[in-house]
Amino acid sequence: MAAAVPLAQAVLVIAFLRTNLTYAELAAGFGISPSTCWRDIAEGISVLADRGRRISLRDVAKLAVKMGWDYVIIDGVHVPTVTFGRTTGDQRAFYSGRHKRHGLNVQTVCSPHGELLWAAAPAPGATVDVTAARKAGIAAMLTAIIGVLADLGYLGWDSQVITGRRKPRGGELTAAQRTANRLQAQLRCIGERGNARLKYWKILATELRCDPQRCTAVVRAVLALHYMEHDPFAALRAA
Repeated sequence: MAAAVPLAQAVLVIAFLRTNLTYAELAAGFGISPSTCWRDIAEGISVLADRGRRISLRDVAKLAVKMGWDYVIIDGVHVPTVTFGRTTGDQRAFYSGRHKRHGLNVQTVCSPHGELLWAAAPAPGATVDVTAARKAGIAAMLTAIIGVLADLGYLGWDSQVITGRRKPRGGELTAAQRTANRLQAQLRCIGERGNARLKYWKILATELRCDPQRCTAVVRAVLALHYMEHDPFAALRAA
């Protein structure tokens, strides 16, 4: 019976991340107390998060070179959350004007085929994509090695990042510029498949209920499970 305890805890953690049920609901389903449920989930997320953070942007760059990719795709994912902060200033930091709700900004790196490769530590929801990307140090690690595609929200981020062109004030884009924007968007939109891999886990798709300091661990835990299921870095371990 003792040998089944780790397996039961693993199932509990996956159920929490996959369904975003409350601790009380999961405790009732697993026949344990809410406090034990909270403790087991916290421990499991910590273990998974440690595994998830082992993959770095350096590994992404190595994989890109090995696979012969021409570019990777950068995008931002909004993770909805409960209202964080006891003061108006703290709450404002997590409120996204674009999404009209509180949340987090998670920057992702995806392959040209839409495979999720890496996700940054969450930034408060009011942080715009270009600022979140700068803080994550993505360009510094990748642009010297591989092309980077991003949407217009990243204009001004880095001269090496390909973002397309914005219509000038009082003017119009040329036919060539519109065509270039359309082609860039066709390549870049595939990254939404990678973003959907994060939102597959309802803990990041519905409403994240935890202290802001624990949000990074939750994202890292989900990333670790993604690596276990899809293993995009298997090529780096191949002989």
